[in-house]
Amino acid sequence: MAAYEKPSPTKREYLIVRPEKIGWFHLLSLLIFRRNLTSYKFLETDSVGEGIPTDIITVITLFIQKLLASISGPMKITGLIVEFLLNFISLNGGILGLIKRIITVSVVIPKREDANFRTLIGQIDGRTNLYKSNALIQYYPFMEAFSDLSDLNLLDLTMMSSKIAYENAAFIKNVVNNVWKMHFVGFYNCWNKFLNDHTTQAFIFCNKETDADLIVLAFRGTEPFNANDWSTDVDLSWILANKLGNIHLGFLKALGLQNEKSFLLGFPTNFNSTTDKPIAYYTIREQLASLLKVHKNAKIVVTGHSLGGALAALFPALLSYHNQSNILSSLYGTFTYGQPRVGDQIFVAYVNAIIKAKSYRMVYRYDVVPRIPFDAPPVALFKHFGTCVYYKSWYKAEIMDDAPNPNYFDPLFVVSMYLSAWGDLLKALFIRWTQGKEYKEGTISILYRCLGLIIPGIASHSPRDYVNGGRLAKMAQKFMV
Repeated sequence: MAAYEKPSPTKREYLIVRPEKIGWFHLLSLLIFRRNLTSYKFLETDSVGEGIPTDIITVITLFIQKLLASISGPMKITGLIVEFLLNFISLNGGILGLIKRIITVSVVIPKREDANFRTLIGQIDGRTNLYKSNALIQYYPFMEAFSDLSDLNLLDLTMMSSKIAYENAAFIKNVVNNVWKMHFVGFYNCWNKFLNDHTTQAFIFCNKETDADLIVLAFRGTEPFNANDWSTDVDLSWILANKLGNIHLGFLKALGLQNEKSFLLGFPTNFNSTTDKPIAYYTIREQLASLLKVHKNAKIVVTGHSLGGALAALFPALLSYHNQSNILSSLYGTFTYGQPRVGDQIFVAYVNAIIKAKSYRMVYRYDVVPRIPFDAPPVALFKHFGTCVYYKSWYKAEIMDDAPNPNYFDPLFVVSMYLSAWGDLLKALFIRWTQGKEYKEGTISILYRCLGLIIPGIASHSPRDYVNGGRLAKMAQKFMV
């Protein structure tokens, strides 16, 4: 294993940004006077080391968090209304169908817990069928196929798993058991003590009920109308996790951190969570260990989109830190889509030493989320790790060290970002004729793409683009082996 930098006694143990304490005048004074960050009450850190100067990236991050905190309530209410109306219309057969049902007094009222209820993500892309082919492996030579799962495209399976992870337990179970003809194991609605709510969701399934060859763990990603999720993605808060280096505090909290100022106390090797407040890391770890006792030769794949990708990337590192060799030795790999950054360079070195050859990170064009939290020295030094597969479009992919425009705000990329947004929108209007009816985009998807014309990179975060990329893109010839 690679050598790691030992934590120095002069280093800070943690840095915590409290968005609810950020004031508009704080941002103004930071922008004008560039005061030391440690002089503000919204930032907490231990007393060791020097003060922390600010920069424009940090100010932008704090502004985004302040804005999100201000609109959190309206965002949530808007999301509930929008998703109810979309399901109300779709479940009643569209506008014309709804009129008919009103006349015949047979209107269907959507319920969020039902198997036919879809979130906005599901409304944007309602596909659930898998791409039953391993033919794309020739375009992704770094991937190996399962010899006994020759009809399964692992890239497509993980992306579709990441996409349906946004839905409720009944929806997921129905898709896994009845559409994919696999075996649903469980849905986990886990507790975050710092948000005082069940905010972390994941599910597990096997390719078959007995003698399974494959176990898939999928984490739910950033919900479109959840301000806390978006604030977590951009957050610059971190904690020193001993030999793991500095790790994003919000992602650790989502997995079950119990103490935000001490990693040793926050993530002990073992922790007994309650039935009504299950802790994600420990609950899922226990379930995987139990499954491996039954399916002794099974390989584990961990996946997620957006925030879910960050949790998928972080989960194996915690397994290694706690010496969970029984699970880690069965890990086939992590497949993440639109994943934000998780830790600093020490963390990157640690994870690369463990699973570099098994860590695949897909980035579609100028998707904003893989470019956050910002690499903003000296406040935070977040980096990416693993194999980056960059989709230049639905039809072309390249292997890169990192995606272009890593901090999103480089003015040199402004024209290219807007052209990409326009290009995706125009291609989406005609894709049913160029690629087939399975790629047809509905009104909700087209409207969502229009957001990219205002803020480029927002629409590129859609799971639909990652599904299309996995199914349509070919590796650039120069990267073939």
